[in-house]
Amino acid sequence: MKISVVKEIKAGEARVGMTPENAAILVNQGNVVLVEQDAGIGSGYTNQEYVDAGATLVDQAEAWMADMVVKVKEPQPSEYPFFKQGQIIWGFLHLAASKPCVEALLKAGATAIGGETIEKDGVLTLLKPMSAIAGRRAIFMGAYYLEKQHQGEGILLSGIENIPAGEVVILGGGNAAINACDMAIGIGCSVTILELNPGRIAYLTEHYAGKSVVILPSTTENLEREIQKADVFISTILIPGAKPPKIVKEYMVKSMKPGSVIVDIAIDQGGTVETIEHYTTHDDPIFIKHGVLHYAVPNMPGATPRTSTMALATGNLTYLSAIAEKGLEQAMLADISLASGLNIHQGHIMSKSLADTLGMEYSEVFQ
Repeated sequence: MKISVVKEIKAGEARVGMTPENAAILVNQGNVVLVEQDAGIGSGYTNQEYVDAGATLVDQAEAWMADMVVKVKEPQPSEYPFFKQGQIIWGFLHLAASKPCVEALLKAGATAIGGETIEKDGVLTLLKPMSAIAGRRAIFMGAYYLEKQHQGEGILLSGIENIPAGEVVILGGGNAAINACDMAIGIGCSVTILELNPGRIAYLTEHYAGKSVVILPSTTENLEREIQKADVFISTILIPGAKPPKIVKEYMVKSMKPGSVIVDIAIDQGGTVETIEHYTTHDDPIFIKHGVLHYAVPNMPGATPRTSTMALATGNLTYLSAIAEKGLEQAMLADISLASGLNIHQGHIMSKSLADTLGMEYSEVFQ
């Protein structure tokens, strides 16, 4: 199979979908691996490293001619004309937040596999390390933007001796939330986690027993009360393949402390905060509304591309190798988790949650 790695053009995105080591493995399996010039530079991988791995350097147009195109983030509008019939596009696509991209993929007859929807044993396996990075960075970003020069509250989130640390409130109790919570309690913060699932509440209660973490049911009443206490509020709610509801209403944001910070980790998929009406970027990461700083960068792990690339490329390899060896249909039959990543296939939406979110037709037939 001819597999390509394209250079990311999304603002602030320096990750790459494949390391030179992984390229070498695919080449040794008999595949042709094409790497767009400078695709790995942002993550610290040189063109020569890919050449030494057996890959061929190409320009953008040639990279997009491959049978399978490996990306990190969703294609940008300037890339839509490159889509072609029968082509597989792989990456963290978050298509529920981009109807124009979905329409372009359908029109071209391409196949889109979203790494963020691949699930195995109840775990979003490829998204998990990215969620961990985003969760940890959420605490760093919250602490940074609380400083007065950013129009924050002017507090040190960690506190110091005899001065209390700040309050962190986290909406959702998944992997990103745990990583954010661990970072927060590690610097001395008090943390409240709001979670809907009773089983998850029980797990979190046991996991954080004896620590300065309060676990509460995610009700409107609890959210209204706790968000007023937050110095840093972190939303982690992600519904695979679909946009989440706007749980955090504007009146709740208005009730927050002036200079407090909201970080919406799952903004890639649309986010849960009503006052976030547009994405921000790593170059311009915040805006202020109702006196509250909003951090809404949709590719948070892109700020640490070396670490992020090593994590995501390792997860990608097994699936990419299986598709190249067996073909997509047989690879999905052999590993049902791969099928959970199939969002679009040759003119049809194969994800019901994606179709429902966009109000489009859903197909169960793999053609």
